[in-house]
Amino acid sequence: MIIQEEFRALVEETVSMCREYFGRKLIAVYLHGSINYGDAIPGVSDLDCCVVLGEIPCPEDKEWLCKSIDKLQKRFPAAEGIHITTYTVDNLRADKWTRFMLKYNASLYAGIDIVEMLDSESIDKLYPDLQIARARLGFARKCFEDALNGKQPACTGEIPQNTYYAARKFARYFVVIEGAYWLMSQNKFKSFAKEDVLSGLKENCRQFEDIFELTDSILRDPVDAGIGHVTYLKRIEPFVEWIFESISTGDAIA
Repeated sequence: MIIQEEFRALVEETVSMCREYFGRKLIAVYLHGSINYGDAIPGVSDLDCCVVLGEIPCPEDKEWLCKSIDKLQKRFPAAEGIHITTYTVDNLRADKWTRFMLKYNASLYAGIDIVEMLDSESIDKLYPDLQIARARLGFARKCFEDALNGKQPACTGEIPQNTYYAARKFARYFVVIEGAYWLMSQNKFKSFAKEDVLSGLKENCRQFEDIFELTDSILRDPVDAGIGHVTYLKRIEPFVEWIFESISTGDAIA
């Protein structure tokens, strides 16, 4: 995991504050989102992290967390928002979806890898395959439909007002993330990292190579790419609908 210089102090301070306050109750801290993948944009991207505790946080813990987030936000304006979600070990043991996301779309930053430890237990778990790609297909279709209709999709969080940064967010969610689920359906998934996903898509969906090149340029520098989100959504619509249909029917490529 490579933490960009602009966000390193924020991440370290967040972990330090949690360690000092929660003490032995703190089991692990996982990072996800763009900071985790090292491609966050200062002033645009959020800090997204998951804190795993050994016991249920009390009202005082929740109040401390809210105040701490406010303090961090004021001290580190490079992050547009700071999102810290808490789980207990028992929460994760019962929540196979969150374990799946932490295992495949997050990185352990501090503590012990409790997700890996829980996965060794005889409990129900999810795998990156056709089954999970199909299970979320209705949700994914609705999110894309909302985006096309100018509505806030449930999957993306707040959409930036700047149309180029909005295009970048849609690139991440509807090409990289949905592309990752399509790769799962084909047993070709490596990770949610954009490099792995775009490489896998270019190799297996060459008829959409122009979409992947455009997406790559938007993810690298959305302003320089100069494609607004409305135009971008229309450009990727054939590809997104194609992978949705492929997942739905279970069609496998050669």
